[in-house]
Amino acid sequence: MVGFMPLMARHLYAAGMTASSMLVWRYLLALVPLGIAIAAMGLDFRAELRRGAWQIVLIGATLGAGQTLSYWESIKTLDTSIAVLLFYTYPALTLLLDRFVLKHPIRPQSVAAIAVILLGAGFIAVPGLRGGAISLVGLAWAIPGPVIYSVYLVLTTSRLRRHPPLIGATCLYLGLVMSFGLSTLFTGLDWPSDSATWGLLACIAIGPGALMVTLFSYSAPRLGPSGYAIVANSELVTTVTVGIVVLGEPITVARVLGGAMIVTGILAHSLVRTRPKAVPLPASGRGTAVGGEGEPAAR
Repeated sequence: MVGFMPLMARHLYAAGMTASSMLVWRYLLALVPLGIAIAAMGLDFRAELRRGAWQIVLIGATLGAGQTLSYWESIKTLDTSIAVLLFYTYPALTLLLDRFVLKHPIRPQSVAAIAVILLGAGFIAVPGLRGGAISLVGLAWAIPGPVIYSVYLVLTTSRLRRHPPLIGATCLYLGLVMSFGLSTLFTGLDWPSDSATWGLLACIAIGPGALMVTLFSYSAPRLGPSGYAIVANSELVTTVTVGIVVLGEPITVARVLGGAMIVTGILAHSLVRTRPKAVPLPASGRGTAVGGEGEPAAR
């Protein structure tokens, strides 16, 4: 869903809407279905805030808004390929934070998967760098992005575990709409000029908005920061595919190879598992649940 955002944003920019206005409408409209879902599920939003969900609002308003602003501002003056290549270093940074801050062990397959994904992102992005001047202003916006996003992932995953996904999703978007809404007090808020623009904003709010952030709030705590960072690279493959199918961008060997490497890295990380060690059975053959070949049953 995130992979479709550049295409939708392109149409909104053509309609005269700024990035900050687009984001405010995206988050604001997304809060409507999220609020309806919370009410339908009978969740006590205020009680969850008192239990610490307000921290998620704060993370969304600071780190969430910071990484979003960093990316969207960087592509205004920086070649998109450079911005993409810099941003997709965040899985490696997240893995380092996971290891040295959270003290989680690093699996060799995670390191290999991230290396393959970074190489794949390079194949996709590097051809677009030819002949393009590098804007120092764009670099100043782009470089902090993956660092902020890595810290954002580490902090949000630990706090999202304590609350239902709908609560976490709503709190993140409350923080984001607060920050970007505040910015529009100074820059102005663009209102959609026609029904087509409203419809596109509604699509962004429901798909890459409410549904996407709910899925994030459910999956990120279960995958962990580095696990989520690896799987989420599929959005780059979606972006390239949309560009080829919808925008008519050329199919190149580099793009095909890069996309294949990213998918391979994600699948390798997701599918490769350490085989459980065999546990000797008691003499009576009882007392231990076993699977095939005398191994402990998978839990």
